[in-house]
Amino acid sequence: MGSRGSRRRTRATVLVVANVLLVMICIGVSVSLFSQNQWILRAAAVAAVAVAIGASVLTRHQLLIERLAHSDERAQVAQEYSRITSARVVENAEFVDLMQRRLDTIDQRLDKIDEEVATVVAAGDKHSHADAPTVVDLKLRGLAAS
Repeated sequence: MGSRGSRRRTRATVLVVANVLLVMICIGVSVSLFSQNQWILRAAAVAAVAVAIGASVLTRHQLLIERLAHSDERAQVAQEYSRITSARVVENAEFVDLMQRRLDTIDQRLDKIDEEVATVVAAGDKHSHADAPTVVDLKLRGLAAS
């Protein structure tokens, strides 16, 4: 931001100088009109053209400098945005991988619960309620298997 403020001061200074030159030459031409001397009028006209060209060159040069600085700034912002986007892509990939692993773990647990429910249902079909394994039995089987 410091260079931006410096650029603004430089731009303002160059544009003020160009405008002051134009105002001074306009005043000079106006004064030469009242003198009624053709040589002074011609010299003022030539000086006016020279100062107008100079002011135009100063203004154009400042405009080109500003455009170049602005394009550099845009390129820097684009690179920073690209870097941030790349970091976000990596973070999102890590997040998706973590969530996928959690979902896989949950799916495995659900499959284990489905197997236990199927066991209980199958036991209930084959035996009376008294013969069916209890939840405590299933938990003990799970602990013994682990």
